Amino acid sequence: MGYPEMNQAAVNYYQYTGDAQRQAIVQNVFAYPRPSIDAFSNALTALGRMTPLVQEAIEKAHDITNNYDFIWYIAGPLTGMSDTVKRRYEQAAEACVQSSTADTRVFGYAPHLHGTDPVKHPDVDKDEVRDIDDLWARIVPQGHLNFWQPTAHGNAVEAGWGELTDIPTLYIMPEAFRPSRLVGGMHNAIGALGYEDFSKDGYDQLTTFLGRVAELHTKNV
Repeated sequence: MGYPEMNQAAVNYYQYTGDAQRQAIVQNVFAYPRPSIDAFSNALTALGRMTPLVQEAIEKAHDITNNYDFIWYIAGPLTGMSDTVKRRYEQAAEACVQSSTADTRVFGYAPHLHGTDPVKHPDVDKDEVRDIDDLWARIVPQGHLNFWQPTAHGNAVEAGWGELTDIPTLYIMPEAFRPSRLVGGMHNAIGALGYEDFSKDGYDQLTTFLGRVAELHTKNV
């Protein structure tokens, strides 16, 4: 599909976020400013959507943003998925933390590890899932890692949130998989990682990408 390899994708992250002219063009047309965590919390309270579980997620978001310099949101299907599929997200989260440098502390947020897994937490209702995932996918992160296969509704919505808030996204998918042209054409897609077996060649590529982004973040802060 013409996506760059991982080192160039990492460079693209900083070209994307550092291009003031591009940001001026897209602002309020293709992308919108993100509210603060507190503004998000206040809006949910005013709408009567604040629940103990959502409040817990907001407190966790404050804690994570206070203790880490760079946060990746790990998007991918959960409903009906096997432990093997979920293990990819866990590996990605581990790789995020391992990419940290002395000056850039990195965190990877995988939803099923933090309260919205449909198997582990069946009592979390649809409004809570929507608001907690919105918090972590749209308000908190500096970047998205989006696993496109198997195909699902949830991470497609999160991809849209990412584009609407100008959050750079790396696509992760099997070599033979082809996403829709709509997904492929999103403004915030900075590259795609294609793999034969994620636990082998995919994971190695991801660590290269994450390490390079962390290195560049350290140089650019």
